Amino acid sequence: MNTSPSGHLPHSDTITGLTLEQAALPDCDALAQLARSAHTHPWSAGQYRGSMESGHHCWVFRTNEGAIAACCVVSRVFDEVEVLDVAVAPEWRRRGVGASLLQQIFSSLPEDVARVLLEVRASNRAGRALYHKLGFSEDGRRKNYYPKADGSREDALLMSLIL
Repeated sequence: MNTSPSGHLPHSDTITGLTLEQAALPDCDALAQLARSAHTHPWSAGQYRGSMESGHHCWVFRTNEGAIAACCVVSRVFDEVEVLDVAVAPEWRRRGVGASLLQQIFSSLPEDVARVLLEVRASNRAGRALYHKLGFSEDGRRKNYYPKADGSREDALLMSLIL
């Protein structure tokens, strides 16, 4: 991914008081706290750390005070990018933050990236609506992929965006 020496995406603007930056290892505890506020089965600080150490990119929208309002972890394999995690803090939801985060990341991908992939819980209506709004299409389903709080499982929808 194209980044400046400061870890910012090129041409990133401040969106509603938020600045897009690449997360660093010291952010892992804050990322895990954000994930706990956003997901029923959140990533741990160790999972964020391991993801970054393995070469995945973790982008955050940071407030003027330095808090993390949203994050997105992506992994590149050949000519595809997979979105591994997206989380938006409760106080920043329904303001276009998730859409802005993803749009800025996608617009900064190298020209040779042809497609973005992700999977989303079938029950995640807000996430599905966001991805459809961004132009993703549903390509398939993984049965019983995600664990649910009650011990049962739910399907994952496979989605892709051709760039």
